[in-house]
Amino acid sequence: MRPATAHAHASQRGAALIVGLVMLMVLTVLAISAMRTATLDLVMAGNAQFRENAFQLADSGIAATLRRVEASAIDLDAVPPCPASPRPWSAAALPWEAPVAVPALKGRYEVRLCAAGRTHDAVGSSVGFTQLHYRIESRGRTDQRNAEAIHAQGFYREYEE
Repeated sequence: MRPATAHAHASQRGAALIVGLVMLMVLTVLAISAMRTATLDLVMAGNAQFRENAFQLADSGIAATLRRVEASAIDLDAVPPCPASPRPWSAAALPWEAPVAVPALKGRYEVRLCAAGRTHDAVGSSVGFTQLHYRIESRGRTDQRNAEAIHAQGFYREYEE
């Protein structure tokens, strides 16, 4: 007669292999899922960085334009009027200046400037002054993934009449 333990081992010979294969398959699926999640996280972090760079590029365009205005490098009398059509304006209605590359941010910015009108004797201003209003739009775009940001800022010059 055979002992009871020998009979139990004989009927379970293939069970260890099947359990091992199922565990290996579960671990493989978990590893693939973790890799896909890590890859997606990496892409999302990259996109956030590209958006931040585009934001900084657009801001750089506005700052550079304001510096040029302060240095009188832009003839404000020759600035075209802002289009009467609602924004966003097409490039035909108000063209962008040539793109300026910023290698540190791996992208470029474009700027457009228009005259937004005038006011006389604005609140908080002295009597007998005219304020000429201008609008700067700056578009920053990264070289990778084409992340884009458009910023706008206004400024005015005050002249005595």
